[in-house]
Amino acid sequence: MLLPYASDFVPKHRPYVTLMLMLIMCVLSLLVTENSRLHLAWAGSQLLYQYGITPNKFQPITLLTYTFFHDGYGHLLGNCFYLWVFGTGVEAAVGRLRYAILFLLGSMVGGLLQWLVCTTMLNNESNAIVGASAGCATLVGLFAVRYYRSRLNFVGIPFRPHVVAVVGLFLAWEIGNALYFLLNGATANGIANWAHIGGVVFGLGVAYLLKLDTQGRSAYLAGDAERAMSASQPGTAIKRWELLLSREPNNTLAMKELAKAWSLLGDTEQASLWFLQAIQVNLQQGRREQAALACGEMFASGIRETEHKGKNLFLSAQQLFTLGSTLEDIEQFEQAAEVLRYVMTQFPNVPEAEPALVKVIQLYIERLNRHDEARVFLHLFHQRYPHSQWSGLVDVFRKKMDS
Repeated sequence: MLLPYASDFVPKHRPYVTLMLMLIMCVLSLLVTENSRLHLAWAGSQLLYQYGITPNKFQPITLLTYTFFHDGYGHLLGNCFYLWVFGTGVEAAVGRLRYAILFLLGSMVGGLLQWLVCTTMLNNESNAIVGASAGCATLVGLFAVRYYRSRLNFVGIPFRPHVVAVVGLFLAWEIGNALYFLLNGATANGIANWAHIGGVVFGLGVAYLLKLDTQGRSAYLAGDAERAMSASQPGTAIKRWELLLSREPNNTLAMKELAKAWSLLGDTEQASLWFLQAIQVNLQQGRREQAALACGEMFASGIRETEHKGKNLFLSAQQLFTLGSTLEDIEQFEQAAEVLRYVMTQFPNVPEAEPALVKVIQLYIERLNRHDEARVFLHLFHQRYPHSQWSGLVDVFRKKMDS
């Protein structure tokens, strides 16, 4: 059996479900193997027939239990390799709970198919069916649809085959072997070919139902765009982000990155358009922190156009004050100061101008250590608002600075 040991996918978070499945499999399989080796009263073979799928003595519960037992360390090791290489990527793509459910469902589908074939067409097959192969095959199908560009590393193979080619060859091999045993009326020598076939087909089908192919295309487009930006090719990045937005019109990350690409090209009108769209969509969807971060990046890029008449996009003084305050809350102090400074200079007559000026003074003194600018704004505050309710607080900031 060919053993994969790596793919292009690198997990960003610890794959807890995959590790837990491997631990359960190892503990139960160790129990079977050691019981058999030590000739204990409850022999390993008894455990396999108790919890594995036995064609001539079927119990429905074994569709769930058979996947965690293995007949020997080689059998266990092979499935652990497959579970790690393909499971980590699938867990990241679909989430932990859905991943666990799909693994178990794939195991049950593969086990049921194997049992049906054994009882209806291979009447001489009496061995207990055990192992996580069907569940792992499900993960192979899911992985191939989501990470369709990925290449795999196999033990003993000097090149890295494409995952789609691997799945095609795997299915062809399994179907060929399954039909051979079927046509010759022979047993499969303990290999559950039909379980493997059922698992892969189930995984492929569910992957398309969950639109993992779309998720994969979006992720690859985003990755291509990011690499283009890293290579100082904003024009190429723009094409990728625009293609992604044509498929996902409300993708605010793509909008923000597209704005940054246009900014690198010096087109501030296009840059402001996409920054404003990202901010507005985030606000409409209740993602205030994300909107604030997009606003902060817009100001950090040197773009101050908060209105785009052609698209009827604009940010009011109230919205800008809220975004600036949110940036302060999430400790983006430099960007917060820039946004709030814009409010109090560009909208001096709105109610938000006074608290915006107070916040700028506080940020310059307490967070940014920019005392010279703070003194300028202290003078402006007393000039604009001689009878302000915030005068006492501003004096506290001034004393902190002078001390």
